[in-house]
Amino acid sequence: MPKITVKKLVAGELEKSFRVPASALKIGVRFLPASALGDLAQRGIDLKSILAALRRGEQYSSSLQVAENGVQKTIVISVA
Repeated sequence: MPKITVKKLVAGELEKSFRVPASALKIGVRFLPASALGDLAQRGIDLKSILAALRRGEQYSSSLQVAENGVQKTIVISVA
């Protein structure tokens, strides 16, 4: 079963990483309103593109910058 990997980096160093089964994402997308999916996509988390990559068996990676407690961090979401 494919998995989606989420990594949180601080200054290029891995701070935290976890994996989510693709099936959980498929279920979650069904229940999220279109406005929520659009907001996530604008912020760099395009769930529909992730699912499309999974269906095609392609790799996918996206990253976004966030500030957490005043510290700049990079979030990387990937499918491999």
